[in-house]
Amino acid sequence: MDIVYTVGHSNHELERLIELLKGKKVNLVLDVRSTPWSKRYPQFNRESLARELTLQGIAYEWFGTWFGARQTDDSHYMPDGWLNYASYTASPDFMEGVRQMDRLLERGKIPVLMCAEKDPFDCHRAIMVARALSLTGYEIKHILADGSILTQAQLDERLLDKYFPNRDVPDIFDLIEGETDPAKTLAEAYLKRNEAIAWRQENAEDQ
Repeated sequence: MDIVYTVGHSNHELERLIELLKGKKVNLVLDVRSTPWSKRYPQFNRESLARELTLQGIAYEWFGTWFGARQTDDSHYMPDGWLNYASYTASPDFMEGVRQMDRLLERGKIPVLMCAEKDPFDCHRAIMVARALSLTGYEIKHILADGSILTQAQLDERLLDKYFPNRDVPDIFDLIEGETDPAKTLAEAYLKRNEAIAWRQENAEDQ
């Protein structure tokens, strides 16, 4: 089973990010930001970041075209303007990103999906990309700011606790229709989180 890490650069100093990556023996950063730069944290701008990572023996690839949260195909957006992650990750564009990632894995790379948000719970790298990868057999490990690891399964539980805190308590409909399908409940929790954090097309008008 291939392991794929994720990390948020947050407000770290670059040296701290590199320390987090080296602590997990990561040797490839897959930048999943649609816009790979930061006005507040210029150390994470694409060109300078790639240069500094290379000096530390860590390769860099921009994957925003395939794994970014701001996609251009309108067919994957909901009527009120937010990107439906499950729809997009079933698309040929996303699957091309997976193919490109697999090509790098076959070369012995240990990748990390990097975005900006500190907490994977608030980021498409976990709710969109890692979710889709986990469903097809990849082992996902989210590197937290303190260097500890959150697995995708642990993230699943966090989502269920937020959106379905009483899921283990049967109600009258459960008794009539039978037990609720846990996979469907989890998928609904991901959809709710998707809607809560997704970039919306209306935001493009403000940029």
